[in-house]
Amino acid sequence: MRRVADAAMIGMCLLGALSARAATIDGTATILGSPAADAVVYLEEPQPSPPPASPPHVVMDQKNLAFIPRVLPVARGTIVEFTNSDDVQHNVFSPSSTSGKFNLGTSGPGATRTVTLDQPGDVRVLCNIHMEMEAHILVLDGRYFSTVAQDGSYRIPDVPAGTYTLKIWRTRWLPFTQTVELPASGSVRVNVVVGE
Repeated sequence: MRRVADAAMIGMCLLGALSARAATIDGTATILGSPAADAVVYLEEPQPSPPPASPPHVVMDQKNLAFIPRVLPVARGTIVEFTNSDDVQHNVFSPSSTSGKFNLGTSGPGATRTVTLDQPGDVRVLCNIHMEMEAHILVLDGRYFSTVAQDGSYRIPDVPAGTYTLKIWRTRWLPFTQTVELPASGSVRVNVVVGE
């Protein structure tokens, strides 16, 4: 029992040490003077991170005839689960070559379907039963990103010290890049302004 407690304590110390060597980047993002809601702010690393041994798993819901969230940034190799929380049938498909142009077929209420996205790029997601439904999954090489909130704020925590390139996307890549030097701890504020 003591060994288990010791192992847990060592694990907590290592986690604390790793967190102490990580920084947070935050700020606001605006496009043409308005909050850049549903944009994605992300960091490009000098060398792309290898996919994790255990792929991340995220959910994109289908509720009230809409994909939720409408914009979903993920790291390359992520498994995306599409859940039908409506009481009608849906069909999830993507015409994007990045995703291999998948079609997950028709699913009824409560059903789930999954797809693994291992190529970086913009994956447009549609439902061929409800033409008004559309979402975007932004597959990124890196692990450090944030969706911009309705008020224009964003926050990317737990980023290791180093030099990164900060970029922004909203239905397409936008003309903004900034080199950011992150310290071993603390926070750095970067406001993203696209157009005036």
